[in-house]
Amino acid sequence: MLIWHLLPTLASALVAPGSRIEILKRISVAGGTLTRFSHSSEETKTPMVASVFIPPGLEYANEIPALYWLSGLTCTDENFCQKSGAFAHAARHRIAVIVPDTSPRGAGVEGEDQDYDLGTGAGFYVDATAAPWSANYRMHSYITKELPALVEREFKISPKLRAIFGHSMGGHGALTIAFKDPEGWASVSAFAPICNPTECDWGKKAFGAYFGAVSDGAAHDASELLRKHGPFPSLGTVLVDQGTDDEFLGKGQLRPEALEEAAASVSQPLMLRRREGDHSYYTISTYIGEHVAFHADALKVKAKAMRAAAAAAAPKRVGASPLLPVVQPETAGKAITCKAAVALAPKQPLSIETIIVDPPKAGEVRVRVIANALCHTDVYTWEGSDPEGLFPCILGHEAGAIVESVGEGVSSVKPGDHVVPCYTPQCNEPDCIFCRSPKTNLCPRIRGTQGKGLMPDGTTRFKRADGTPLYHFMGCSTFSEYTVLAAISCAKVHTAAPLEKMCLLGCGVSTGWGAVWNTCKVENGASVAVFGCGAVGLSVIQAAKLSGASRIIAIDLNPQKFTAARAFGATDFVNPKDIEGPIQQHIIKMTQWGVDYSFDCTGNTEVMRAALECAHRGWGTSCVIGVAASGKEISTRPFQLVTGRKWVGTAFGGWKSRSDVPKLVERYLDGELEVDAYITHTFKGVGATNDAFEALHGGDCLRAVVVY
Repeated sequence: MLIWHLLPTLASALVAPGSRIEILKRISVAGGTLTRFSHSSEETKTPMVASVFIPPGLEYANEIPALYWLSGLTCTDENFCQKSGAFAHAARHRIAVIVPDTSPRGAGVEGEDQDYDLGTGAGFYVDATAAPWSANYRMHSYITKELPALVEREFKISPKLRAIFGHSMGGHGALTIAFKDPEGWASVSAFAPICNPTECDWGKKAFGAYFGAVSDGAAHDASELLRKHGPFPSLGTVLVDQGTDDEFLGKGQLRPEALEEAAASVSQPLMLRRREGDHSYYTISTYIGEHVAFHADALKVKAKAMRAAAAAAAPKRVGASPLLPVVQPETAGKAITCKAAVALAPKQPLSIETIIVDPPKAGEVRVRVIANALCHTDVYTWEGSDPEGLFPCILGHEAGAIVESVGEGVSSVKPGDHVVPCYTPQCNEPDCIFCRSPKTNLCPRIRGTQGKGLMPDGTTRFKRADGTPLYHFMGCSTFSEYTVLAAISCAKVHTAAPLEKMCLLGCGVSTGWGAVWNTCKVENGASVAVFGCGAVGLSVIQAAKLSGASRIIAIDLNPQKFTAARAFGATDFVNPKDIEGPIQQHIIKMTQWGVDYSFDCTGNTEVMRAALECAHRGWGTSCVIGVAASGKEISTRPFQLVTGRKWVGTAFGGWKSRSDVPKLVERYLDGELEVDAYITHTFKGVGATNDAFEALHGGDCLRAVVVY
């Protein structure tokens, strides 16, 4: 149960000054955030209260799918929050829950005698037309217009991915709201709804008061709406659970048989389940998980349909940049002249040149690079720290691209496909024990030539205008308008995904996510320490938050990084400059025995040691993500490992590139994963690559993206 009364009331506004929303309570529950707030109402002319639950990490999504709950006659939003048990299920299914307080508070009419079943909040969720109720009883408009507009603005709730359910009068409200606007909701369900209010005492009393005539209530009666306007194919199956021990069944107030008859008359799919239970929250909590799963499935189906429709509506767009020309197929089989940023020698500014890109050979793909993100690994090689770094070369490995042509034998992609180049290939050949094993993503098929800056046949596809060959980099070389890749390095992604954002999934962000989910498998309630709050560190924080980590400690020498770390989910912040003694000892004091998981995102070998030594005695795991400079070694006392700590490393987060990157893109399109927030700087044209390098060295840059 949530102990609301122990929480302080916050006077700060949730959003920018001028907003009329004020936070009343904020609490962490089921790994996510539950916010209760008040706001003034245009429609109801009285202050309103609502609660919003956002699952862990979903606050960073582009558009959050949501399930609206409508309470019964005398219930508040707090009843639902404390008693239903819905939030753990919502967190599991990655959907938000919106809970308005719809309990009776009086009509606000002088001298009006208030009954418990009439008021500004309770009832059948209608807009009253008869005095005195018409003055402020506007619950249908509030639920369908004002509240959605507010939560869409303040919490990034999706206006198109909504489902609705409720209990008793709220169950009837959910049914009528969905039946009046079936295209606006993905699904509807109810617990013990008052199915036919024009034929029961509650409905006759309410409709007589709100409209002046019970007969006017027929336009707001779920059974009558279904009989007159159904069926509603867009809603799919309507789900209703009715307790067999419900005290109101025998009083003729609920009338589920009327809804069954109406559904049968118009062939509306209806799953009306008579189950053990009564009219209480005990019954709701017993079956709430099934209802949340029911709506989550419907929301996913609708999200995929929306994504497919968006892709079909924009078949001629290249990536997400309508200014870019469509790839011309006549270039296939011919050398292409284009611009590239060439690294001639370590630490020299990149030379913006016209180069020649040869056509792909067998097993290869030539792509047009649409956008390129800069990663610190590019800088690491450019600075001369990479023992495999070769010059002159074309750097770059975080990109989004479109296939221009393919070489002999390539069937995995075709011209026009959108791809994310991946420096970790996936050959999927039957004889590759690495690709066949679920334990690793390190396919060695082209590792020998890739490390030498060459294509699989031992040659290069680049040359300068004077004929000088140019080396490839990490099998990608995306600092060029065109590049050639091994087909096994191309992850084909959905065309609806904007390539200037999906480029980030080619390395850093994916690596951080995978370190948490694949390498360490951080579980709900775990404690985590993240050393380094750049883009990789923030992606670790984001993934840990999504995994339900209870405590996430962000560690960085630059305190300005903590603002972003907090936004991505960090709970504690440590600047090693501000403490005495080794940082690992400080973390152990903060946590008593150390953290369950620690991650090095710096590439500094001393930090790697600190990360291991602050891991929990007996079971702590420390993951090395950062790439150390050439010749560096890591060390610790063997006692640290003997006492139960594990030291692990990760490459590309353990993702099998061609299988898993498309799935990450799908999760982005479904609104589950946030990528946009990592892009802090954007540049246009290959010629701006040096400017992007400058930005990356600044303290306020997470990822700089160059759109070609």
